[in-house]
Amino acid sequence: MGCRFYWQVSLLYRTYSDPTELFAGLTVGLALYGVSACQYLLYLPTFRDDKRLLKSVVFLVFALDTLNTITLTSFYCRSLIVCRWNTSYACTLEMPWDLSSAIGTSFTTAFFVQCFYAHRVWIIGNRNKFLTGAVLITALVQFGFGIVLLGEVCHSDLINSLFVSPFSPANALGSAICDAIITTSIYFYLRSSRAGLLWKENYIQKLNFVFVRMGMFTCLGALAMAILYYHDQKSGTNLTTAPGAILGKTYANSMLAVLNARKGIRDRQQAQELPLEIPTLPSIH
Repeated sequence: MGCRFYWQVSLLYRTYSDPTELFAGLTVGLALYGVSACQYLLYLPTFRDDKRLLKSVVFLVFALDTLNTITLTSFYCRSLIVCRWNTSYACTLEMPWDLSSAIGTSFTTAFFVQCFYAHRVWIIGNRNKFLTGAVLITALVQFGFGIVLLGEVCHSDLINSLFVSPFSPANALGSAICDAIITTSIYFYLRSSRAGLLWKENYIQKLNFVFVRMGMFTCLGALAMAILYYHDQKSGTNLTTAPGAILGKTYANSMLAVLNARKGIRDRQQAQELPLEIPTLPSIH
């Protein structure tokens, strides 16, 4: 037990003294937040006619992403500046409040975005209860693992519990499975819907490309988080710091990119005056 405790302290000390993962997470995280902010500013004036519930979800996701960015920046600044070469209890062992907040906002953002995609699967899949239910169940599972992880970390008040808890990879794997179901379902239905369309530019194919690309983006990010967790346990490194910092932001960007993809499609439709006659895709609202 004492050797394991010493290994955890050494791991945290090496993380602070060699801040490569921390700096990478901060840099990529801030860049992704800038992208999501631009996408949100594009969404607001472009889709004023969206349903109020959808606009509320978009605002909530962006607010969670903003809070995640603030808390992560606070944690990184303290880790890279205040706690640089500092081996006090507060800097090495105590669970910081800003990191706890960042973890909570990250898996909560993922949950809301996955619920958003569950509604898309419901529409595009012609109200397929099995697929929609599978998405919602896996989203709830990853959210549940996230809550248990956060509760365990806050209860112990030790930051090392975050890196050794089995609920951390379970949460990431739950997100990866949910994203895989979403991506596969949407790809299958949109690919089937293309049959018989003879437009000069295939709008459904473009929409399918955006859905699949964003789904793979979030799925691979969650999968990398789970794989690196087990790698860290064997090698004594802390590589999960970087993907953990950007995982929630990939979900926010994914949802906003899918919503804003409608702009180009609608502009071309209006220019060519071509109706979108696909029963299971009424308006992607």
